[in-house]
Amino acid sequence: MTGTGTAGGDISVSCDIPYFLGQKRGYMLPGELLQARIIVENFGPAAKNVPVDIVLPPGFLPAGRYEYWQVAGLENNAVLKTEADLGGGYGQWFDLVPIRVGPDAAPGAYTVSIVAGGLIHNYGVTVAAKKPAEADGGLTVNRILIPLDKDGKKDERLHDNTLVLRDRTLDYYKNILRGKGASNQEVEAIHPVVHMGIEFLNPGGQQKLVNITVRLLDYNTHQPVAGLLTPGTTGEDKDAGSLAGNADCLTAFAAITGEERQRLLLPVYADERLIAGGRYWLQVVVDDGFIQPVTVKSPLTVVRKNMGAMLVTGAAALVFLLALALGLKQLRATLATMKTRWLVTIALFGAAAFTIVNVPTTLLNDFFHILLGPFGFLVTGIFNGVFLYMLVIALVILIPRPGVVALMMAVRMLLGMLAFGNISPVSILTYGLQALLLELALYYANVYARSSGTPVSAAATAGQVLPTAIACGLADSIATYANMQAMAFLYRLYFADWYIYMVTLVNGFLYTAVGAACGVFLGKQLAKVGGD
Repeated sequence: MTGTGTAGGDISVSCDIPYFLGQKRGYMLPGELLQARIIVENFGPAAKNVPVDIVLPPGFLPAGRYEYWQVAGLENNAVLKTEADLGGGYGQWFDLVPIRVGPDAAPGAYTVSIVAGGLIHNYGVTVAAKKPAEADGGLTVNRILIPLDKDGKKDERLHDNTLVLRDRTLDYYKNILRGKGASNQEVEAIHPVVHMGIEFLNPGGQQKLVNITVRLLDYNTHQPVAGLLTPGTTGEDKDAGSLAGNADCLTAFAAITGEERQRLLLPVYADERLIAGGRYWLQVVVDDGFIQPVTVKSPLTVVRKNMGAMLVTGAAALVFLLALALGLKQLRATLATMKTRWLVTIALFGAAAFTIVNVPTTLLNDFFHILLGPFGFLVTGIFNGVFLYMLVIALVILIPRPGVVALMMAVRMLLGMLAFGNISPVSILTYGLQALLLELALYYANVYARSSGTPVSAAATAGQVLPTAIACGLADSIATYANMQAMAFLYRLYFADWYIYMVTLVNGFLYTAVGAACGVFLGKQLAKVGGD
């Protein structure tokens, strides 16, 4: 029952009983705990001290010891007393008062009276008879679900009971490089790493407010370890509205709604600087402040993003920059050895690669991603692997000279930038590394020499397929692996190891090898009609 009244002219009293954060059941059961939220306001110019009494009906009992209230009266007709100090102008005082329905309370309507400022306000509470199921059931935690997203859906990329930490080591510098400027890392840290679900079984239909505390425990000693936090407990927000203060735990105030099965979704905040990777126990304590807290533990594996992605990306970038410097130095000499019709052919193949590979991949990528999720690369990889390398190797067959692949990739990259705006560190690194590795692989696999002056025969062509396919497959596998690591490092994406290996194997090697093999035959056929 909710009500508001004015007592003593300038004094306003309002009360919600039972007070509840979730869906109200409309009745209470014998033995249950209810909360009364009382608000007293002073609209007068002078400060006032207002006595506030809660008169409980027979059958209702004080819930225990109170910090700010005194219990008076008989056991079956108790009165809770306190005083509200209200400032002048506008003063407000409120409290949340637990009251227990007596275990022997008869079903029916009861009246709880609030006496404040000399006036009495009555609020009705209904007590219903217990059903057999409600009489026996207690609140228990059935299971803990982690990791979940903000909608409560399981992250299928990860195993159950796994917490993957972010890597914020270089976030400050990343924000500067991305044009965001200097950022407050303490504030940016207050974003949930993941969400967790706590599933309750509540056959008794209990409704109450509970405080949930989540801690990390050492796997061997079961002692609490630092790492989890409640927002507002770090940096400039320290103690600003936090329930936990400086405690190394995650806390939340929640309502048990009375449903037989209820799942609470909680955001998980963690300071990755304090947590090492490994195995832990995740302890959840559910406490209503009056009965024995419900405590459960669940094993948890903490995964820290290692430095592998950063090292791979850094090494790839360094190699690319060195190769770029060397390539620019040799560009004039390389172009001088090229015939004009070769350059035209290279440009045509680069444009064809853009049309056949970049356009469908860009336009259809989201479509296949919706249909196949993370396995959309199985379709788009046909364009990036098979079709692309058919053109690359066909061009090498037609013009077997070092530098041809790099020039074709440059044309394709520039068209992609102009048409779709594909300008990013990852795309530039991927194009550059792909061109460099292909040039090296084709050169050391002797593909240029085999293609140069080779007679167009079935036997010669078949002998050329295997080394070309393997060379291209290995080169693209390395480029694909570096691309995945660069996306993980620069875009803060998490890829499971098996997924990276699968993309590298299928998209990087298998599709590429097939495309390169087809490219040998295509190039030989084109050489019959258009080669030097």
